[in-house]
Amino acid sequence: MRQIAAIALLALRNVFRSRVVLVLSALLFAAAFLLPLGIRSDGTPEGLIRLHLAYTLGIASFLLALATLWAGCAAVSQEADDKTLQLLLVKPVPRLRIWLGKWLALLLMDALLLALVGAAALFTLRRQLQHGGFEPAALAAAEQTVLSARETLRAPLPDVEADIRAEYARLRAAGAIPAAAAESAVRDSLRRAELARRYSVAPGAERIWTFARPPAAGRRRAPPLAVQFKADSSVPGAADVTATVALRSGDREETREVRAMPGTLQTVLFDGSAAASGPISVAFRNRGAHGATLFFDPADGLVLRPAAGTFAGNYLRALGQLYMRLALFAAIGVTLGILFSMPVATFLTLVLILILQLSGFIVAAAQVDRAAFVANVAPFGATGHAHGEAVAAPSAAARAAATALFYAYRGTYLTLRPLLEDRTLDALSAGTYLPPRALRRNFLQQGLLLPACLALLSTAVLRRREWALPAING
Repeated sequence: MRQIAAIALLALRNVFRSRVVLVLSALLFAAAFLLPLGIRSDGTPEGLIRLHLAYTLGIASFLLALATLWAGCAAVSQEADDKTLQLLLVKPVPRLRIWLGKWLALLLMDALLLALVGAAALFTLRRQLQHGGFEPAALAAAEQTVLSARETLRAPLPDVEADIRAEYARLRAAGAIPAAAAESAVRDSLRRAELARRYSVAPGAERIWTFARPPAAGRRRAPPLAVQFKADSSVPGAADVTATVALRSGDREETREVRAMPGTLQTVLFDGSAAASGPISVAFRNRGAHGATLFFDPADGLVLRPAAGTFAGNYLRALGQLYMRLALFAAIGVTLGILFSMPVATFLTLVLILILQLSGFIVAAAQVDRAAFVANVAPFGATGHAHGEAVAAPSAAARAAATALFYAYRGTYLTLRPLLEDRTLDALSAGTYLPPRALRRNFLQQGLLLPACLALLSTAVLRRREWALPAING
């Protein structure tokens, strides 16, 4: 441990001597203290909280990831270029301890900077809420909706498969389906259309969602139950739609009058003790006089959000998950610095950052059925004729290229899945409960298992590579 600690201390000293790291650290604290001053929300404390947590911590974690990757690459490759690494390698120090020392130094840097940024973000948020001129009732509602830790309960989707099979057979018999169309793609389209029809609420109509009983229901001092919804309107630019939201449980019912703002996420609070027993039903009635039909997303258009913890605990778990992510970045940076020269390692880190910025697109593309992906992408490689003539069917080359692209997305997704699927800040800014099991999973996966694999790879390279060469070729 003395050898690891000595290597870590020396590496940490070199990290804070790096001009790039110092510049990124300065930008990091500017993001924590100055960025909140420029945030313009929708005028509500809920909107301010969401934007503050998402943007302040988001930009700060991005800059911290850049600093970690850069410092990790420089921890070995820069020392090799400066001929200082050889002084360490000639000593009787196991190669694994060298990697662990470099990694530990980055962990210490990340722990210090993340703790300071987390405290600064929370401090500036409280200051903005205190001096934002918000009404006490609005602040109290924000405490219950956003500055909270709530689970998200979704009502089960109706079984529409029998209707889909019947409709597909009817369209196939009528010759309305192109011969080249993939069956899975057609069925997916029919499924979306049927669910959209069932989850539309016309003026004067009512839609009911049924949920299982939340864990906090029936307690004497149960925290408020939150019903969260977001709907789109059939009338572009339509004004708010008057509606009623009723929560029913057993023989009890609570009703709230609301103004549904199309395209806006809204939250309605109900007495938690109203859910006395059994399942809970939420009825949404469109009372609008503008003739606008409201459309709800079948999965997330209306959800029930019972309280599951405190915001303080949720905030600490969010910082813990960000730290595990940084631990993996540190391991990746040190490994790239061992495998490649500094320019090549830097280029690869930029590629990694770019991939992470496109995470939403990559995840969506990788989870699409292969036949549906090829059917949608391959036509872009087809050639057509002028004067409105029909576009030719995709060639074999276009389909092969679309297939290769699909597997490229799928491979990237499977390789970087822990990073691509990270939605910690989205959950925190929405007041969504982050369970401790997720933190434990990330600790095992991003903090131990994956770094251990990278450490073994790096140790093998450290043992085999000739570091005394005049230059290191990437």
